[in-house]
Amino acid sequence: MGIENNAKKHLERKSNMKKKRILALAMALCMSLMLAACGSTPTNSDPADTGSGDDEVSTTKTLTMAIAAETTTLSPLYMGNANMCTDMLVYENLVNYENGEIVPGLAERWEFSDDGCTLTFYLRPGVTFHDGTPCDAEAVKANLEHKQSNPSFYTLKAVTDIESMETVDDTTLVIHYTHPYFAYLNDFCWNDVMTICAPSLLIAGDFQTVSDVSGTGPYVYDEYVAGEYTRFVRNENYWGDAPYWDEIIVKYIPDSTSRIQALQTGEIDMIYGSALLTYEEYQQASTLPGMAGQMADLATRARDITLNASRPALNDLRVRQAIAYAINKEEIVEGLTYGYEEVAELPFTPDSPYMDIELETHYNYDLDKANELLDEAGWVMNDSTGIREKDGETLTLKLTMDSVFDSLNQSLATLIQTQLGKVGIDLTITGLEQMEWYSGFMAGDFDLTFWQPQYNYAAPHCWFTPMDTMTPQTVSLQGMDDAQEFLDAIQKTIQTDDETELRELFTYLYNYDTGNVIDIPLTYQKDMIVYNTSKISGYDFIGTPCFFNVDNLHPAE
Repeated sequence: MGIENNAKKHLERKSNMKKKRILALAMALCMSLMLAACGSTPTNSDPADTGSGDDEVSTTKTLTMAIAAETTTLSPLYMGNANMCTDMLVYENLVNYENGEIVPGLAERWEFSDDGCTLTFYLRPGVTFHDGTPCDAEAVKANLEHKQSNPSFYTLKAVTDIESMETVDDTTLVIHYTHPYFAYLNDFCWNDVMTICAPSLLIAGDFQTVSDVSGTGPYVYDEYVAGEYTRFVRNENYWGDAPYWDEIIVKYIPDSTSRIQALQTGEIDMIYGSALLTYEEYQQASTLPGMAGQMADLATRARDITLNASRPALNDLRVRQAIAYAINKEEIVEGLTYGYEEVAELPFTPDSPYMDIELETHYNYDLDKANELLDEAGWVMNDSTGIREKDGETLTLKLTMDSVFDSLNQSLATLIQTQLGKVGIDLTITGLEQMEWYSGFMAGDFDLTFWQPQYNYAAPHCWFTPMDTMTPQTVSLQGMDDAQEFLDAIQKTIQTDDETELRELFTYLYNYDTGNVIDIPLTYQKDMIVYNTSKISGYDFIGTPCFFNVDNLHPAE
């Protein structure tokens, strides 16, 4: 009944949105010349052109947004941070997560068997991919089979645990599992890796690329100009409501200052996401003439520092505890986020499942306690250098990070460097390209690193599940004497859907992780958007704001 009600509410919302869009389109016909004069872009190879002649005025409704890196790989098998603004333009999920509910996507409805081991999806009829082929049960089955062969899908048990699949007809796909699991349906909500593409484009054994871009979304991948932009055009055969914008131009502007300037001059219409905006830039852009900004009500996810307990200095719990006590989270909130973020004690947002637990240990800011613990651990302060020493070695630690994952990372790293310096810890900072950073922490070549927990629909199961093989915590746990009990508890969570057992297991896992200072949750990250008010009047955040959804953008009328 809950699922059916959710689906009904979703359809009602879609109906209301459709009425609004019809009205908007009618008004747009009357105002097309005005819209063109306010910055619309003609459909030619150069989105900076304003027309092909002095007397020509384009009526094309164009939305131009900024992105930090080129969309050279737009694959539903591997989505980097740069694709969060473009992924949902071309690809769609079977189901979606909106405001704490799982709602229909390409699947109109779904149902589980009584034993929880069989999941049946009922697909929307008549949906086609951009290449004209049908998005039917066989196409979805082919996508899931390809994902199942991808070792990177280890954490998504809805894929890896599939025992068999069968297509009953064109719109009915039945998935069989060997055991029930509480998060099977949640796993299908991932906007970066659980989207569906035309099966003919999948390459056997290749989990990084597809041979082309062909989804079912409201826009079609149309043109890529290296170093400049990617163009997306309206999908005239889209199964849902017709998109408002005729085309969307995604311009590559790697420098944040240049992005703000481009917004101010009208070169772009909007900037979306915390990866492209600091809170300072948000404040600045929101107050510019003709500009506005919106902040998501709900947190996106937690900011987190992972410590490598397998490293010599950090193998001592007292040193890890000292670091936790030395970090002033309130200073991070006030100094870097202008008070928008909140202090975090757990590595998941408050609206994530199983967050209502009691922590056994709290690491509140306390320099005296930090210094006391370092003294106990034998690290002696050198008054001349301000750095602690032990057995002829300085207490020098290395923080590595993905240099472009989040716009706040560099400032955050610098502030933490200063905070740890107050207790005699010398922290060096190294920013790396994403894959180099990933390879480094998998090899254990770090002392501290920033790590981003997953979204609310994926937490906590997708946070803990990969810790035995593919996260910074993997190498950290190798330095813990009792880590096996922790890893065993993780395995138990993926073999049950018993509510009481799950709550007990996650309570233990939370307390082990944070109590042993494997992770230090910092703050709850917010997402945001700034835009030109001549083109846009607002945006609806839906509780998973990392991924831009053009349906939630309101054109200026």
